[in-house]
Amino acid sequence: MLWQRIRIALLTGALVAMTGFTAWAAEEDKEKEAPKGEKVGPPAGEKAPPPAPAPTPCAPRTCTVWVNEMVQEQVPCTRTVYTKECRTEAYTAYKTECFPVVRTRNVTTYKTVCETVNVTRNYCVSVPCVEERTVMKSHTVCTPVTQVTKKCEDHGHYECKEVPCGPSFTDGLKKHFGHKKDCCDPCAPACCEPVKTKTVKVWVPCPVWVEKCCTVMEKHTECHPEVIKVTVCKQEMRTEVVPVTKTRCVPECHTETYTVNESRCVPYQATRQVEVCVPHTETYTVCRTVCRKVAKEVPVVESCCNTCDSCAPACDTCGGKKHKLFGH
Repeated sequence: MLWQRIRIALLTGALVAMTGFTAWAAEEDKEKEAPKGEKVGPPAGEKAPPPAPAPTPCAPRTCTVWVNEMVQEQVPCTRTVYTKECRTEAYTAYKTECFPVVRTRNVTTYKTVCETVNVTRNYCVSVPCVEERTVMKSHTVCTPVTQVTKKCEDHGHYECKEVPCGPSFTDGLKKHFGHKKDCCDPCAPACCEPVKTKTVKVWVPCPVWVEKCCTVMEKHTECHPEVIKVTVCKQEMRTEVVPVTKTRCVPECHTETYTVNESRCVPYQATRQVEVCVPHTETYTVCRTVCRKVAKEVPVVESCCNTCDSCAPACDTCGGKKHKLFGH
């Protein structure tokens, strides 16, 4: 418990010290940010504190300080400039020309010569002759053949038969316009009228199979051998001598002279206009910034105790006041 109380007391003291240091640093920053000749006042809505008593000024003293300053100066420089000029240039050109050249060569020509030569040749001749040959000849012969055929015949007859017949035209008129008689049976669906019939002939069929014999002539082919005489041609080889004209090529060598055109490249001198870049040197002025050291007199403020704000020496870097309590 004791250590916890000591720790809480140390933390509280550190927080109070930091709060006071922060407030003092904020006031000093306001003084630095304010333009020269202006005083930094309290914030709006608060009363300004009473002014502090004026410090006693010390005797002013100065010292010489060397300061680096950037100075602009004009420096002459030279540079090389290229300009284009047209010049006439002589060069060697080549052209192609044809020159006649006489040459000699050996030529072999072939001459055609006709000559007659006796040639023996074999040829084939067709000689006709008669030969006997046996051939099979076909003959058509008709042979009678008896065939039995069955036929279904109707051996029926007519019979007389009573068939009911419908009412005639007269009966229809009587039925519609005549006097209607009462039926004998009132409960019968139809009146008891006499049924009219008629006698008709009706054919009564009686199929019977009947066999009949008939003679038919059938044709068939028969082959019989037969000797005949045939004229044929036989090939015979024969030999004969025939004069034949042949063509023979005879080579002949001779020398001939001919002229050909040869192409040669001939050099000649020609001129042409070319652009040449010619260098020239020109002078120009360049403005550049040079760093130089300049001597300046700076006032020095001294104080016996260096504790007040008015007598404190200025800082070497920012020109602010030095304080012994918190430093710069």
